Amino acid sequence: VRPELGHATNAVCIVGRRQRTRGLYLDRRACLVSYDPDADPSGEILTRTLAAVGPVASGINLAYYFSAVDRLRFGCNTKLPHNLVGLVGVMDGHASDLRTGLPWQTVEIHEPMRLLLVIDAPAERVLAAADRLPGVKHLFVNGWVQLAVWKEDGTLAVFDGTTFRHHVRENSRLPIVDRSITWFRGKHGHLPPAQVLAAATPARRRQPSGPRPAAVGEGPTG
Repeated sequence: VRPELGHATNAVCIVGRRQRTRGLYLDRRACLVSYDPDADPSGEILTRTLAAVGPVASGINLAYYFSAVDRLRFGCNTKLPHNLVGLVGVMDGHASDLRTGLPWQTVEIHEPMRLLLVIDAPAERVLAAADRLPGVKHLFVNGWVQLAVWKEDGTLAVFDGTTFRHHVRENSRLPIVDRSITWFRGKHGHLPPAQVLAAATPARRRQPSGPRPAAVGEGPTG
């Protein structure tokens, strides 16, 4: 039975300016949504964006999450004996409980996790947008989505259900590679991010001030 991997392995959704992620190897695990906070001082665009991204992106990850952690009750096990029922689910063979989750062939390589939503916008604007969207705010407050804001100074702040708190990075340096294939060739499983020089803009190719990023083979890689 062929796999239907779809959005399997999705881990993060980044809403922001694309120059924020240009040149980063994200292992095909990120959903990238373009948003310019400088063009949206009122937060109206962000509100419309979250109204779509919140339910859709979180729904994708939660569907994979529950179908992977319990493939019999929340998922629908192997699709080999499935029969469609009323376009609302499937049954095993001619008689079984209605199965509404994802088949094992869809989630077999997925790492169960709740979505990490990173937004390139001031924390106050993000909270104001969430207040206008009770359903989306419920996802944030109750931890169904891990919410973080990407601040102008390059640091992150993580929402704890009430307010945003500064995120302390485990590693201050990214490995540097010339091309993506250099990073993933010969490897299996999920990979940490890396800076890809061939995809970076000239500004990103220049060495940043502060600690020098680690090259491949030196220092931490997480």
